[in-house]
Amino acid sequence: MPASSYLVGRQPGALPQVIKAGSTIEDSLFASQRLDNRGIEGVTFKHCTFANVSFKNCKMKNLTFIDCVFVDCYFRGTRLEDSAFNASKFIDCDFTKIDLRRNDFRYYNHFKGCWIPRRELQHGLPQEPNLKHHLCVNLSDEARLAGDVKDAEWYRQAGVAAQEEYLKAAFTQSSQYYKEKFRGWDRVAAFVEYASSRLRGYLWGYKRSYLVVLRNWAFTTLILFPALFFAGRRGLQKPDGPAEWTDAWLASIGSMLPGSSISQLKYTSGYAQTIAFLEVLTGVLFGGLTVTLLFRAVFERWK
Repeated sequence: MPASSYLVGRQPGALPQVIKAGSTIEDSLFASQRLDNRGIEGVTFKHCTFANVSFKNCKMKNLTFIDCVFVDCYFRGTRLEDSAFNASKFIDCDFTKIDLRRNDFRYYNHFKGCWIPRRELQHGLPQEPNLKHHLCVNLSDEARLAGDVKDAEWYRQAGVAAQEEYLKAAFTQSSQYYKEKFRGWDRVAAFVEYASSRLRGYLWGYKRSYLVVLRNWAFTTLILFPALFFAGRRGLQKPDGPAEWTDAWLASIGSMLPGSSISQLKYTSGYAQTIAFLEVLTGVLFGGLTVTLLFRAVFERWK
């Protein structure tokens, strides 16, 4: 939906005239206004739109925003304290140097073309894992599109951790809520999704890591494929006798590093040839992952 759609059907108003403590404002449009260096406290806004409003260095406290929209608003240096946002949208806003203190972004808020830096929001994320996951995924996407790789990665990992916490609570039936929501196959599906997420995290990590790639390479090269070769050692031909564990180990390294000539074995069975072929493909995969990590590191540093 275009941002202009939120400007239609709401009564224009002037913020300085309505910001009175204890008041409730509904279905209003506040456009092209400045509240720089002012204070707002104890006001509830319902179904309101704020378009091109500057809150620069504004002190905002004990406010509630329900189903509100902020379009191209300026929050530089804004101090926002003890306030709640429910089902609100932030479109192309500027949150540079915003100061957040004990705020509630719990219920399905959405950001588009902007995001709140993690250093300000990381301690104010929702406690409910499903709500935390929803918000973190959204903020990660927006930070990535804006080029802030560190914030995008942090929010992504926080979202994954929250989703796993939610799935674990679902299949362990940790509360009455989960007992009622996840029954039968839904509970089984939650366990399968949780297990697969944990497995992916263990195998590949939750973030780009050279150590994870190195660990997996060492495991497949020095343990997994040598064991597979040794299980089919009759298909390994050695000039001076039957193949031993050391020969299987060298065969694995030779297949993982084609052209190294570290092993003099010949593969005489279909099983051994298949294992060697699969390991060559695995080596190409690890090589591609390493190149990708190096490229991303150089690109992000240059950017």
